Amino acid sequence: MRMPPLSSTLAAFALKRITPISRSRALYSSSRRMPFQSKAATEAEGTIIVGGGISGLAMATALRNVAGISNIKVLEASVLSDFTNERAGAAAQLGPNGLRALRFISSSREDEKNDVIRQVYDMGGVLEGNVMMMPGGQSMVLPDTTRGDTGMSQVLLRWGKLRSLLMDQIPRDCIVTDCGSDIAGYETNSQNNVDSQTHVRLIDSSGKPIDNNLPSTPLIIGTDGVRSVFRAMVRKSTTKLSQPKEDAGEDVKYGGRINIKAVVNKSLNGEYKSGHTYASFAPDGSVAVFAGPAGDEMTYWAISVADSVNTKEDDATSTTTFIDDLPTGANGRVTKESIKDELLTKLHTLDSDAYVSSVIDLIESTPVDDVYYQKSEEATELGTHPLHSKDGHVVLAGDAAHAFSASYGQAANFALEDAATLAACIRDGDNLQNALEEY
Repeated sequence: MRMPPLSSTLAAFALKRITPISRSRALYSSSRRMPFQSKAATEAEGTIIVGGGISGLAMATALRNVAGISNIKVLEASVLSDFTNERAGAAAQLGPNGLRALRFISSSREDEKNDVIRQVYDMGGVLEGNVMMMPGGQSMVLPDTTRGDTGMSQVLLRWGKLRSLLMDQIPRDCIVTDCGSDIAGYETNSQNNVDSQTHVRLIDSSGKPIDNNLPSTPLIIGTDGVRSVFRAMVRKSTTKLSQPKEDAGEDVKYGGRINIKAVVNKSLNGEYKSGHTYASFAPDGSVAVFAGPAGDEMTYWAISVADSVNTKEDDATSTTTFIDDLPTGANGRVTKESIKDELLTKLHTLDSDAYVSSVIDLIESTPVDDVYYQKSEEATELGTHPLHSKDGHVVLAGDAAHAFSASYGQAANFALEDAATLAACIRDGDNLQNALEEY
């Protein structure tokens, strides 16, 4: 779940451990932009990016602006109306590591690069601290020292707005919607090899091309999320999966919680500190309640609910889940209406304090179509698989590369850093294979 920051210490830890400042400042230097296209970039012309979320669009932006690659396609499974909906998703939290990467991959003009960062701050809510709501009405304020430590504040903004900002960085004809949900692998397309460089085409489970109008490609960048079919292919050292959905979930573990969240056009009332996120927890840990500023008169709320509860009756133990018996729609998923109603029922059973009551009011004011829910999932292990295939045709980025727990609030930052890093490696690469290894 994209939660408000757990503490300023965690933010500083992520910044130092994941993006060493000395390396990032050298890597993200605009003065290192090449006036000509490197051999690696030339070989990467025609790249296909699978997944049009923050990671995929950031990657397309970076490859165009940093590496100078002009021929790129982004495949997005959702239909155009869903893809362009700025109310999609919930919130994204950006810290200095993500903001530096975003600035780096934006337009080469310094004034435009600075304007992108200003837009992000204007869109969202700048974070000044986190308030832990304690039992009995007590609270503990944890100041966010990120700005003092790095010169850049953390910001929380609507996920769909960040996606829209990235979408505006690339030509619309780069994006193909309603495409890619049936990918099972790729195969060599010898008819379209260029200068002895092998090209491949994406295929479905029957071995047919997923789209006859889609060109072959020298490189596929998998930005297809936690349950990535491309991570499964890289992990299994194969070019085709027999059961794509099942194989993509083999290395994913379930955290036992359902995360329900949204951004609503309403503020927490005046008794709450401006620029601060709030968090409270049920004594038994079954419910966690978060809320924070996500822009002018906008609030992000997120509820984490224990999905499985063991109950004992007549010496027999049974397990019930939060979504048991809830109505499902035509797509087989639990309907948003039923999720919202069940959530409100759950919250009303708590010994609610004024804060929880305020969040209940936010939830009741949220249009049901804006409610987003997901299971808490992450990779069973991190750093145990390569980031690219042995044949050099697939490379991973974002959650597909490192399905880290979203509770750290770093998913969007990692996606932006991956895009900046891969683009810089290709920009400076003497060939594509070496660039992928450097990445």
